[in-house]
Amino acid sequence: MLDQTKHQEALAKANAYIKEHANEVNKRFYPNFHLAAPYGWINDPNGFCYALGKYHIFYQFYPYDSKWGPMHWGHATSTDLIHWEHQEVALAPSEDFDISGCFSGSAIEHDGKLYIMYTGHHVFVEAGDDSIFREVQVLAVSEDGIHFKKIGPVIEPEEGIIHFRDPKVWKDDTGLFHMIFGVCNLQNAGEIRHYTSKDLLNWDFVSIIKEMEDNAFMYECPDFFEVNDNKWILATSPMGQAPQGYNRQNPSVNSWQSGSFDGKSFTPDTKLYEVDHGHDFYATQSTGTPDGRRIVLAWMNMWKLPFLNYPEHWCGALTLPREISFKDGHIYQKPVREVESLRLAKTEYSDADCTLKSTIKAISNNSATELNFSFKPSDNDAEQYGIAIGNSIRLYVDRQTKTLTLFRLDLNATSYRALPISWDEEHKLQIFIDNSSIEVFIDDGHDAMTTNFFGTDHSISIYATNGQASFKGLTVYDLERPLFNAPLFK
Repeated sequence: MLDQTKHQEALAKANAYIKEHANEVNKRFYPNFHLAAPYGWINDPNGFCYALGKYHIFYQFYPYDSKWGPMHWGHATSTDLIHWEHQEVALAPSEDFDISGCFSGSAIEHDGKLYIMYTGHHVFVEAGDDSIFREVQVLAVSEDGIHFKKIGPVIEPEEGIIHFRDPKVWKDDTGLFHMIFGVCNLQNAGEIRHYTSKDLLNWDFVSIIKEMEDNAFMYECPDFFEVNDNKWILATSPMGQAPQGYNRQNPSVNSWQSGSFDGKSFTPDTKLYEVDHGHDFYATQSTGTPDGRRIVLAWMNMWKLPFLNYPEHWCGALTLPREISFKDGHIYQKPVREVESLRLAKTEYSDADCTLKSTIKAISNNSATELNFSFKPSDNDAEQYGIAIGNSIRLYVDRQTKTLTLFRLDLNATSYRALPISWDEEHKLQIFIDNSSIEVFIDDGHDAMTTNFFGTDHSISIYATNGQASFKGLTVYDLERPLFNAPLFK
């Protein structure tokens, strides 16, 4: 094993900085119940797993600023997927193979220890130009699930390969370890490679389970898991695909496809398709639970879209954990049942009180809120109807385009995302509103829309313009705020 001196020094420096500066974080946009760092920048979730008796989530982390920098691994643990406890920084750049960043990866329990597989990133030119770099897959280990030692690189690219990152590792029923990760090959085409190992140290190339689709030059953050018997889901965040109509409007789009897997090769039965139709959803990572569910979460931001909270000394958060299911040829995602533990006061409205005609009705001023209601577009004649959050968000049904539209009005971040919906069917919405985010689950998770917003007015209203609309079964919950004042690591 490597000499750990430089790594331990880098970790101690990062942890001390966080403790010294955490009180500088401006909480006006800080999440109430979504996991964010105690200080600094985060992006991709990493190492999501149930191990050593609790859930672990790691994340790409720069502890010295609220902007992206040399990546560390932040860490939090939970017993219920909702109430998280900050832990000390798990990984920091320290060696030649990861001196420019400990990039994304995954974690797995084995022989009573927690192993991390991550990408070591080394840029060979001056800061600001990352066109010449080298990436390798690196193994680290922890006896207690908190403090990690680096073992070193276990898979290295062939000459000329630059993009070579984001390993996802799992173990099959025979005890064989599998790993996939994204590569931009020598023909500048994206692919996902598959390796196997008996000991996590020595890996053999098995197959390419995904080749380039729709000009994707790189598949970031791939994940691969079984949801039903013999039904597998390949999840990834392709880079380089062009928008198509209402779809793929984000600079990078988190996409999944289903298929079959024989232990070596993946045979898809769909193309990749977008799984969240909002602005801010990237780099999903999944884990299994002790009771057999498959849970995913994602980075609740998006590259090249505005990050308006840079001055707040924090930037980035993770979505609520979502339970995955597959039925009728479609992947569903809905918030985990544990989210109900956040519910406090409940207000139920009669349908008569929520049938509006060219008017607006205030329903909440809480910055941590859950809304539930249903609607049938063909029963309503309003040109537009939905919910408003202050001067920042409009979520509405649009009669002209026959879409459910999520419109962000913030200055410097104004844009919309739209999802076509069936006009003659009733639709259900479950909506979670946090200090600066909204997550919308449509029809029990058939679709979802996730977006950040940056306004301090959290008044929530329902409205209908130029006609009448009914919000059936409207229920409003005030929610607990467990992460707003979460303590630092013990």
